[in-house]
Amino acid sequence: MSTFDRYILRRFWHVFAIGFIATFGLYVVFDAFTNADEFQTGISGTSEMLVRMSVYYFNQAFLFFDMVGPILVVLAVMGVFALLQRQSEIYPILSAGIPAWRLAVPILLGTLGIVLGLTINQEIIIPGIADQLQAPRGNNSSIMHDVQTARDHRRNIEITGHAINLAQRRIDQAEFLLPVPDVVLEPTTVRATAAVQYPADGKRPAGWLMTGVSLKFQQLMLTDKGRTVVYPFPTSNDLYIVSDVTIDQLYNRSTGFKLLSTVDLVQRIRNPAFGIVSIRNQTLHLHERLTRPLLILFSVLIAIPMTLRRESRSLLANMAVCTGILGFLFLTTQTCLHLGRMNVVELELAAWMPVVICGAATSWLSGSVQT
Repeated sequence: MSTFDRYILRRFWHVFAIGFIATFGLYVVFDAFTNADEFQTGISGTSEMLVRMSVYYFNQAFLFFDMVGPILVVLAVMGVFALLQRQSEIYPILSAGIPAWRLAVPILLGTLGIVLGLTINQEIIIPGIADQLQAPRGNNSSIMHDVQTARDHRRNIEITGHAINLAQRRIDQAEFLLPVPDVVLEPTTVRATAAVQYPADGKRPAGWLMTGVSLKFQQLMLTDKGRTVVYPFPTSNDLYIVSDVTIDQLYNRSTGFKLLSTVDLVQRIRNPAFGIVSIRNQTLHLHERLTRPLLILFSVLIAIPMTLRRESRSLLANMAVCTGILGFLFLTTQTCLHLGRMNVVELELAAWMPVVICGAATSWLSGSVQT
């Protein structure tokens, strides 16, 4: 890598970092002033409130990076080449016989570095702090949320309750409706003071440990299949009900799966316990994850020739045209995804058609670059 390549790469990362700090700073200022009362709930001093705000926005920074990272990459590319054009640094390079596309090498390396950071953030960091990201502003891990009723489509068990604690994976005042005739001989609702969700571990299947139950194990009219679903654990006063429904399915179900790692997302898609609509949304989101790196790279390769257009009247016009083209491609991508959610087109086609369109646009516009 030459000195000029390192110069462009440093400038690219500098512009990206400044853009992220500026946008996230605006978000923090606006959000903090709008929701200052929530951060003051249950505290007595300013220092404690500042600590609470710092923890909250530190966690939100990773989610914010995941949302705006792809956009900032393209804006950073436009900014770098706009500065090169404005400061007349591009002309000595072209005069030396070096093609303009040679300048894309350090930009692509920087883009791949940011894509790698986005992947690590999405697969490792965000799943590890998913509970904190879903917690209301300024509240600790003991905060309770309203329950969204969920059904285990594999065993037809309906799960609800009064409130849930995401951090402790607990439902307070839980109610499990057992189906007839799969599990019980007559409709039965098992109520419990609390139900805690446990993942599969060795021979123990995934399920819920219910304490303070309204019906003991001996009082349940279980079928043969039901005895493989409901267990007395560790005593007859407590019940263990086998279910693949997880705690996050009972809160923020429509978007909560976006905080999962890809491995967990694939396992959930393959799980027959979830409904068809939920599986479709999760499958489409999985394809979005797979196509995002390609769309970022294609957007970068479109931004370069449009910012360094061969026939242009001004730098401002170049950036306006580039913004218009990228905006149109973004709307096209969102339209395809929306058609996929509405089941108008196949999920795979809805997710990968934007890649085909952006790839064709990249090839078509590559000849517009300044030489």
